[in-house]
Amino acid sequence: MLYSRTAKYGLKTLAYLAEASPGEYRTVETVARETEVPAEFLGKIFQRLAREGLLESQRGRGGGFRLTRPGEEISLLEVVQILDGERVFDRCPFDLKDCGEGDNCPLHEEWKPIRDRIVGLMEDKTVADLIAE
Repeated sequence: MLYSRTAKYGLKTLAYLAEASPGEYRTVETVARETEVPAEFLGKIFQRLAREGLLESQRGRGGGFRLTRPGEEISLLEVVQILDGERVFDRCPFDLKDCGEGDNCPLHEEWKPIRDRIVGLMEDKTVADLIAE
């Protein structure tokens, strides 16, 4: 797996929020139910995304979470790096302990151009691109 379940859930739920009407807040419970992501897990993901400025929250009736900017302005790479770390795609995809810059696994050089294409794709695509038309 290239990125974590946390990032997968983050992308899935941000796409759901991107479908909301402008200014509409959605509760963690609603998002969890509609996207089939565990609410406890989602609450932690949303708190992290809010700390990083991708979401804003409002308490009370009519409150919940919403995107701070349109889904077209949030790259997939930005979300994955917030949730998994800046160097998420630098890790060995085969989880070999002895792989890294300077001490590479046998497939490192073949993986590098693939990794660069994936990073480029995730840089170019946005949360809005995940929404089915």
